[in-house]
Parts: sequence; structure tokens; C-alpha cells
Amino acid sequence: MLPTATFLDAARAVRDVLLPVVAQGAILRRPAVSRVAELLHADDRALRRVRALRQRYGEGPLLIRIPGRTVALVMDPDHVHRILHETPEPFSAATSDKVGALNHFQPHGVLATDPPLRAPRRALNEEALDTARPVHRSADQMVAAITQELHPSGTLDWTDFRKSWSRMVRRIVLGDSARDDSELTRLLDVLRANANWAAIHPVNRRARERFDEEVGEYVENAAPGSLVEALMHSTIMRDSRTVEPGGGLDPAGQVPHWLFAFDAAGIALWRLLAVLATRPDVAKTIAEEESPLRAYAGAAAQESVRLWPTTLVVLREGRAETRWDAGTAPAGTEFAIVSSVFHRDDEALEFANDFVPEIWLDGRSDGPWPLLPFSEGPAVCPGRNVVLLTIGTAAHHLTSHYDLDLDPHTRARLTAGPLPATFDHTAPRMGFWRK
Repeated sequence: MLPTATFLDAARAVRDVLLPVVAQGAILRRPAVSRVAELLHADDRALRRVRALRQRYGEGPLLIRIPGRTVALVMDPDHVHRILHETPEPFSAATSDKVGALNHFQPHGVLATDPPLRAPRRALNEEALDTARPVHRSADQMVAAITQELHPSGTLDWTDFRKSWSRMVRRIVLGDSARDDSELTRLLDVLRANANWAAIHPVNRRARERFDEEVGEYVENAAPGSLVEALMHSTIMRDSRTVEPGGGLDPAGQVPHWLFAFDAAGIALWRLLAVLATRPDVAKTIAEEESPLRAYAGAAAQESVRLWPTTLVVLREGRAETRWDAGTAPAGTEFAIVSSVFHRDDEALEFANDFVPEIWLDGRSDGPWPLLPFSEGPAVCPGRNVVLLTIGTAAHHLTSHYDLDLDPHTRARLTAGPLPATFDHTAPRMGFWRK
């Protein structure tokens, strides 16, 4: 059996590592808790606790007994790679907690699906999102939506910026007719807020039915150039006879995750803009980048997510007993990989607490230490290319046309020594002044 934390060490691990993740909201961030997490330097505390546990118990994984479940805290980089590359069997991405959460708004999404349905649903997502291509087939329409919707004026906070971002997202995913459908985003927010409580909170069936009905209409009337058009015109859809909701592929059931994931992309962009406001030389490089691939802007986007992961913890569930150097983990063990613990380990990474987009271009990010802005292995984010296109294009567009003016408090936090490990994205206020 793998080493098991004592009651006291388990309590400390829950307090310093696991509880902050749950409290902040894994599905929809709770702004008040995010502010507290920043004040308490939650990610620094998590890293210190994992180091202390590693020193006492070895490389692990370390079993933590919680009433009703066993969580294995992953502390070794090789174990991270093994778990992610041996997904979905024996390490399922459809963990009990994740299924309980996603059941609120995307019960048939690929993340909540186990074999045998997982493979065709994953393939459907990959074809619609052009996962194998560096640039999506609808890139021109995406760029148009980005440049037309992101034209800020004056000083904005996160709520202001998110309204513009959401209009852009609805156009990219559902088509131009969805631009002003803020009710759809509101319904999704209601469902996501409930999903923070996983299976503890009952599903708001009325809200989900209204949300599913609206999404279904956009999918049925797939707008040219939208992601739902790519979904419905995929070869998998043409060849499939099992597309009904509640079974088979359920194409419309894949769309809620795209809307959900784009919100995380907006958070990453907002943090990136805050950093660029304090680093005019980097902003200038992004603004002057001529390559349509926006490679440097994409690298800056990945660096934003490395520094402040939008997926706070990566979860996998062992469907069978698994063997490790330190012992065995019983079937049903939930493995927790806390992203910031690895991204910000300054004993392993010389650039841990610095903003260095170049690591994504010169090969340093490909080293043995796990850097997971989009996860890795068979469950790697299938929309990575789309996310990098949208964030990179948005960063290029905004830095080309605006001078960025960050509020003094946030500016001080981002310039006074190493970058903070915890950064509440709702805190910055940004001035956008036309060049």
C-alpha cells in the first residue's frame, strides 16, 4: 500500500492544498474566495506543504483519507506524466467528483465520459476543433469576431471585459446570431455555480432544460463559420447513426464545454494584459508580430496559464488497483495533480516565478518537469489551437491599438519582485487608451 498521511498531516494537506481549490470554485470562480486566496498566498502555502510532505513520506503518491473517499496527492513529476499518459485506462478523466459537477450542464461531454463512448466523442471534438491543425479552418471568422468585439474604451474591470469577451465567444462557437444572447451565458453561469458543489447540489433542471434547448437550436441551425457548423459537418456526424441526446455522440452535448473553456481563456487573457501593462517591451513585441500564427503571442498566453493555471487541479480516478514504487493504490483512488505546485516550483525551474514566454519557443517547456497549461496525453485539451488563436489574436489586437494602463495596486504586485503565485483575476482594473 502507498504511504498514508497521518491524521494531522492529512488535515494540513486538506487545509493548505485541497480546500483552497474547492473553495475558489473549480467550475466557476467565487470572486470573494479568490480575493481571500490571494491575500493568504494560497498557492505558496500549497507548494510549501507538498514539499514538507514529500520530505516526510517520499515521492508518493501520498494517500489522504477523507470521509467517503481516498485521494492520492501526486508529488513526483514522473508520476504526473504516467497518470496523464495512461488516461483513460486505468486513470479515468471522468472522476466521480467531475461527473457530479459536469452533470449540471454537460452530462454527455467527453470529460464526463468513460469508454466505450469516450473515444468517438473525443474524435468528434477533435475533428470539430481541428485539433491536428495549427490553425482552425474558420480562423478568419474567429479573427473577425475578436477584432470587432474587443474595442474597449476607458477603464474596465473584469466584469466589463467579460461582457465583450462573452459576445465574442458566442459568435465563435454558435454564430453571429448568438452575439447578444447574454441570457444563454447567464444560464450557463447559474449551472456552473451549482456545479461547484458537484453532486451535493441538486441539478437545476429548469435552467438546464432552457440552456439545452437554446444550445440545441444553435446546433440545429449551425451558422456558417461557427464551431457548431464544424461539429455538425464532421465526417463522424455524417457516418454516425447514434447522435440523439442522452445516448451516442450527442453533438450538442459537447458544446457547453467549449463555452465553459472559453471563459478560462478570457481569464488567462485578462491576466496576460495585466502583465503586459507592466512590461511594455513584451507588449511591443506582441503588437509588432507579423506572423499570422502569432507564435510569440501564443507563447505569452501559455505563460499566463503556467503562472496562474485556470485548471487548479487535474483529477484522475484509478479504475483498477495501480502499482507504484512506494506501494499500491486501491481501485477507486482519486489522483490529484495540483497544477501550481509543479508550475511554480523554484527548486526545479529557474524561471518559476518570472514571465518568460520564450520557454514555449526554445524547448525549455518540453523538459521532464511537468508544465501543463493544456494538460498532456490522450486527454490533452483538444481546443488548444483555438484557444491560442483567440488569446494570441486578442493580445495582438489590443496591444496594437491601445496603451494599457494598470491600476496602481495590481501594478505594484506585478513589479515588486517575483510574480505572485496567486493572482485574483477579478482584481485588476485596466485603462485602454487609443494609440
